[in-house]
Amino acid sequence: MPPSMSGRKVKIRSAFVLPFQIRFWAHFLVTKGLSTHARIRKRMNLTMIGRLDPCFLLSYAIDPWQARKFVPAELDLITFSGYAFLNIVVCRVDRIRPRLAPRRVGFTYWHIAYRIHVRATFANELRVEGLFFLRSDVDRTFISVVGNRFADFRFHCARIHFSEQGAESFVEVRGVDDHRADAVVRVSPLKSEDSVFSSPFASIEERERVLKYPPLSMAVLESGEYVRLAEVTRDEAAWREEWVGVEQAEWAYLRSLGLEHPRLVRAARVMAIDYRWCLGRTERLSAGRGSVSQHLLGHKS
Repeated sequence: MPPSMSGRKVKIRSAFVLPFQIRFWAHFLVTKGLSTHARIRKRMNLTMIGRLDPCFLLSYAIDPWQARKFVPAELDLITFSGYAFLNIVVCRVDRIRPRLAPRRVGFTYWHIAYRIHVRATFANELRVEGLFFLRSDVDRTFISVVGNRFADFRFHCARIHFSEQGAESFVEVRGVDDHRADAVVRVSPLKSEDSVFSSPFASIEERERVLKYPPLSMAVLESGEYVRLAEVTRDEAAWREEWVGVEQAEWAYLRSLGLEHPRLVRAARVMAIDYRWCLGRTERLSAGRGSVSQHLLGHKS
């Protein structure tokens, strides 16, 4: 939610909601500053289904001491060799809808999301890895409003343009009211895995092991005692990706966070895949969590 609007209620008029042709007025609260915690709301579990096509993933190595400022104190950063990791997804979500709804009522939209790799320790001492969402930009007002009611992806509205010319893919993002959404990305396929090698990893295999994350996002509630989960179910056997070279990548949002020169360590295009999002489950957190690990040299911590 835009941090500049200081807790006011804002009235937004949506476009027609297909296929029912209903206009509605939606209200949502916006908060001041970069809040790391999620609002407590009435407990509700919701399952949504859809398809990602196309989907691009870019991973950056960043300073863990900078990353710590953006993540709730109750979560641990996942670090390796002196770096934390930020993952950006650029994808088209096709026909997202409630699990039992017919495909024709679904919404299709573009989604750009900025996530940091984190770990939570539950009260039963189970340690779970996943992603903490810093921000999402989408090109449908309906999704940005309703999505912020039911999920913790921090949706903002933006204009998103995607095009392909030959093997090259191009994405341009322009914020509607917030220029931190602005981004330009241009990628093309790579011919060799060796072309994507980058420090701080000793090998491609090491990089893949460190950067692999469960399809799970976490939001710590305002009380600091619970984490709310968004869990993805997908056919892992259907997960296929190809390395891409990044010809251009400009992220106004990263600059706004003071991340002027993040190190790109991985970029891939994911083939079309069906997703199921299970939203709303909460778990109690163990007390006294949240740190930048002191063991930052040579192993995943």
